[in-house]
Amino acid sequence: MRASRVLFSSLSGKTALFEEVARDVKSHNPDSVVIGADCNPDCLGATQVEHFITMPRLDKLLDKDLVQFCIENEITHVLPTRDGELNFWATRRNLLTNIGVTPWVSGESFIKSCEDKIDFFQKWKDSAIPTIPTFNKIKSSMANNWVVKERKGSASQKIGLNLSAERAVKISKDFTDPIFQPFISGKEFSAETWVSHANQCHGVLLRWRDKVVNGESHHSTVFRNSAWEAKLRKVFEHQGGARGHCLAQVLVDSNGGLHLIEINPRLGGASPLAFRAGLHSVEWHLLEEVNQFNPANQPPVFTSGLYLKKEGGKVSFGP
Repeated sequence: MRASRVLFSSLSGKTALFEEVARDVKSHNPDSVVIGADCNPDCLGATQVEHFITMPRLDKLLDKDLVQFCIENEITHVLPTRDGELNFWATRRNLLTNIGVTPWVSGESFIKSCEDKIDFFQKWKDSAIPTIPTFNKIKSSMANNWVVKERKGSASQKIGLNLSAERAVKISKDFTDPIFQPFISGKEFSAETWVSHANQCHGVLLRWRDKVVNGESHHSTVFRNSAWEAKLRKVFEHQGGARGHCLAQVLVDSNGGLHLIEINPRLGGASPLAFRAGLHSVEWHLLEEVNQFNPANQPPVFTSGLYLKKEGGKVSFGP
């Protein structure tokens, strides 16, 4: 097996995730290398990873310069780690494949559907776990309390929660393109998986979002629920085009009902826990490429109670 040179883009401060990815890559071939990349040469992770390169901003990067960048650095694979770059790599899949570079990213239409909250609602409202109803105009007869979000982008960056219809409409004037959802009280969990070329999930890892800071889990704990895992498989496979590591956010209401909040077709901030728990999505990518991935030989066994904590910029695992 040839050695790989994996570009870990948008490194920022994701050193714990970088280390887990590097461990997966080297388990496939010890001579392989993971290269952290960021447009900020002074980003937190730049001095904390073994290999780092400064990369031009994607919105300034011409296709010919991207090709040259990959050739000069002998890149074989690209692993995007930020929402805003997924579409960039998806639309350049053919360009990169022609020079021997494989971007590990879902299809363009799948990414766009996940990004647009109204489109996401329409596409997944009849899935095994229905999406929360989403509208571009408030429907006061449907609920007493509402959530306001931007239609596109990360909901955690700008959000109004548990608002009266009148208050929600007023606050929405500060949003660029607001959407409205009925407010549902409950507890959130994340589900992570890896989706093969054949659009099949391999392993669904569930973890409670015990402590959330700016939309990211800073304390997350693995748990098992076979019925929910089965539903999540159907959710991830509901629309064709998912590829590689994906995660979903789900809300459990007071009656035990499940509500699909969003799907992120990428690694997440607490994904180091998924790797530690046995969801080796990067290694499975590499095995699949050489026709050596066999689900029967890689049955993930996820242990309940394993947790991740982020405190003071440091990540720890337990118990």
